[in-house]
Amino acid sequence: MKVLVTGAHGFLGSHISEHLLAAGHQVRALVSPWGTIGNLGGILEAQAFEVHRADLSREGALAGVCDGMDAVVHAAARVADWGPWDAFYQTNVVGTGRLLAEAARAGVRRFVLISSVAVHRYSGFRDADPRTVPRDNVSNAYAHSKIMAEDLVREAGALEGVIVRPGLWPFGPRDPNFRRVARALEQGLLPMVGSGDSVINTAYAENLAFGVRLALERPEAAQRTYVIADEGMPTWRELLTELAQLLGERPPRLRLPGTPTKALARGVEVTWGALFPGNEPPVTRYRAGLMTHDVHFSIRHAVEELGYRPLTSWREGLRRTVGALAPI
Repeated sequence: MKVLVTGAHGFLGSHISEHLLAAGHQVRALVSPWGTIGNLGGILEAQAFEVHRADLSREGALAGVCDGMDAVVHAAARVADWGPWDAFYQTNVVGTGRLLAEAARAGVRRFVLISSVAVHRYSGFRDADPRTVPRDNVSNAYAHSKIMAEDLVREAGALEGVIVRPGLWPFGPRDPNFRRVARALEQGLLPMVGSGDSVINTAYAENLAFGVRLALERPEAAQRTYVIADEGMPTWRELLTELAQLLGERPPRLRLPGTPTKALARGVEVTWGALFPGNEPPVTRYRAGLMTHDVHFSIRHAVEELGYRPLTSWREGLRRTVGALAPI
């Protein structure tokens, strides 16, 4: 199968590209004109791999990018928990619409959107069905833009649309967010918000890439939605304690109460936006609330319909990711 992978130079996109190549697919990597390709260093010379540069947000820039392709994995997105609506809208909604139109014109069969569990308001749920929990997080610009992008894929009748939502914490080698978490833990600056007993899905990059490949290959996936994640239901305390041990550090010592911290974050966002427009605030409502509610989805649909089984446990994934870190 010939597959276009957008955002292929990013953390998740590079792992997906590597996995597809190893499985025998041909990959065309769509990279932004300003994007660096260091994450693709291991596959740049592969015969079945090519790089195509284009700007998703610029009209007309995608002409011909899907020619000859059988499928698209759309992993490119603006990902942040704070920022102006138009920036998310232009990249995640308008850009997705342009790519869908180009894919349909080129005769692409399957279109896999890498979305996010952030489309759901984190109100607290364990082993929830991702197909029935409301997509109601419209107060967050990133989440709202992903809801709209999912709707575009669902409405693209000429294509077999598949929506894949990684577990709440995707991680693995080359993950810049993981490096920041590890650094904060080493410096004693990573707080535990609330009790630390809330549970989540993790999504080790190798497992996620495997699930994405199944979503591409299996006929049963057409027009369906999946959460791809690791086995288990770890708490934040378990995750961060395990990570601290692997780093040779103590678990988080800084404790913040959940409800007051979320209220403070709301005020910080408003004040920071007024005083320093365009600059990211030091704390956001999304980050403050991340640890205070259960955010765990069932992977049953992927297991039963796609034959998905995580290749690696979350504990082993943490060990490998720490092992891949350069000295901090």
